[in-house]
Amino acid sequence: MTNPHSRTDEIITRATELAEDRGVSGVTTATLARRMGFTEAALYRYFPGKGAILAAVLQGQAEYVFSTMVVELTPAAGIPADTVAHQIASHVTRFEGHQGILLELLLTAAAGRDAALREAANAFMHEYFQRVSTYFGQLQELSALGKGHPPQELSRLWVCQLLGGFVRCRISREPWHPKEQPGFESFQAMIRGSAAHANNLALSAP
Repeated sequence: MTNPHSRTDEIITRATELAEDRGVSGVTTATLARRMGFTEAALYRYFPGKGAILAAVLQGQAEYVFSTMVVELTPAAGIPADTVAHQIASHVTRFEGHQGILLELLLTAAAGRDAALREAANAFMHEYFQRVSTYFGQLQELSALGKGHPPQELSRLWVCQLLGGFVRCRISREPWHPKEQPGFESFQAMIRGSAAHANNLALSAP
């Protein structure tokens, strides 16, 4: 007897691959069922519909991003400005994986009406915003980043440039490389300047 959890994981993997090949809009239950080698009716035994499948794909991508954040975004007292900038640059590449599927799923959730996908997207955005705000807040508490902007404001700016750059490239049909976007470069420059100012203040303190 097939393990239902193994089959569910396989469906999510195949749906992710299909999204890579055809984009999120190209993921249909009919195409996915063909790739799995069974009927749509059999597919519905594991997921109630396309939205639930996409929500599961989004959750898988979110878990990966969150797991890498723990390793890559590591606040510490006295870290140089370039190190802070490097941490952010390393982190943003995670969104580039799988052809930017995570961001495409978020935009699909915003434009669509599927409750399961929208709920998964909202859960991710809430958790991600909190984690990024915590990161910037810890840097400020450790005097590794200036306090000119509240952590929540920095988090909002970060999310806006991330999504904005992705949308711009999708509209213009250009390849999306997040570290090459003007918004990312401006954000990096702001963070690097803020971190350098905080380091200088720490060095000059009696």
